[in-house]
Amino acid sequence: MPKPTFSPTKLSTYLLCRVKYHWAYHTPYGKWLRRPNPAFAFGSNLHRVLEYFHNAGGAEKLSTEEFHHALEQLWSPTGFESDAQSDVYKQEGLQLTQQYYQQQLAQPSEAVVLFTERTLRRDMGRYVLMGRLDRVDEYPDGTLEIIDYKSGRTNVDEEQVRNDLALHCYALLLQEHYPDRPLQIAIYALRANKKVAVALTHDELEEFRLMLNRIVDEIIEEDWQWLTPRWIPHCAKCDFLELCVRKLGLSPD
Repeated sequence: MPKPTFSPTKLSTYLLCRVKYHWAYHTPYGKWLRRPNPAFAFGSNLHRVLEYFHNAGGAEKLSTEEFHHALEQLWSPTGFESDAQSDVYKQEGLQLTQQYYQQQLAQPSEAVVLFTERTLRRDMGRYVLMGRLDRVDEYPDGTLEIIDYKSGRTNVDEEQVRNDLALHCYALLLQEHYPDRPLQIAIYALRANKKVAVALTHDELEEFRLMLNRIVDEIIEEDWQWLTPRWIPHCAKCDFLELCVRKLGLSPD
């Protein structure tokens, strides 16, 4: 039997609500009831455009017109509720990517882009950890910086970076390939056009690995026959709210 695979999205879903995790990953409802998600579609489009930007050489190689043209060519309306909504988001995307371009042009980094949008896997013993890294930069001293783009954030600070589960998962994945390199994790808030990075020590990453193992053990050993949902603020916008009400008797009271 193959080992179970866990991604930051799956782990975050479980930590948010074990019932939602069950609907999403143990039943067909995960596909049947998934509604259009404009925020996710917006982020996916921006990721594609920024991947193209860095793979093409960044602001040193691309003109603003070429970057604009790339967004027009790479933009997909998939995931939006209508073409009109897609167009509104595309205009916002144009604004965000242009300010990103100007920032990269005005303040070029001493780091070089090692890779963008790459999926990595790591055998963790009882399970496999998987994640897609937005971007990894390499600094002259050998430090590797994992950058996670956030298209919805209006600001970011060091505490948010230090508490980000996905970035720590990505660090574990990257450590497998570059075990002796110093690591930094960073969030780039595109709306604020701001990046915040923090160093991640070997001891901190080891502490996270142990915590992650405990979470996965809990998921694997969970008795999914006994599901008792409780109302949390997320319920109001959850794709599976109707299921919890109809099948499990959830009440907002």
